[in-house]
Amino acid sequence: MRRYLACLMALAVAILAVSSAFAGTLENKKNEWAFKFSYTDADSVGKETNLDLSWQYIIGKGYHEVGAVVNYFKDDPDVGASLDATAIGPKYTWNWTPANDKATGFVAGSYAVTGGDLGDSFDAIWEVNVGAKMFVGNSAAITADFFFSRAMGANGVPDQDSKGIAVGISIFTHGKK
Repeated sequence: MRRYLACLMALAVAILAVSSAFAGTLENKKNEWAFKFSYTDADSVGKETNLDLSWQYIIGKGYHEVGAVVNYFKDDPDVGASLDATAIGPKYTWNWTPANDKATGFVAGSYAVTGGDLGDSFDAIWEVNVGAKMFVGNSAAITADFFFSRAMGANGVPDQDSKGIAVGISIFTHGKK
């Protein structure tokens, strides 16, 4: 798995280096579609799959974005029953330098209500992120962020905190001519 991550990171750096001359800005975009995916196979523990999708409307000159996030989670332990879950809710992002054609930093927050098997143990998940969008071409970016999230326990289950680093892809649509 580490080899695949290293290859993915090398590919991302190469794409950024080659295409930075053709990068665009957030000022003339109207929608951001973001995708993050992770798959973990831990020895003697099990497999975990996460898929995060979000859509956000870019307001004004690109400093603010509001929209929705949908998360899918599957845990398939080596011992015991597997579970699937979904979460959906609103998302807000503030971009530091939307006029920059190479990259912008951002701070984001979301609140998602859980469903599926996870909905029995947790009511909702909130998350905050700080990171960067490195523009690739005129309509895409590679994103990297640090996140902190809290799954709010239900039915006597304690809250669960998690933090980590995530890498993803954003596609920008409906820009001005």
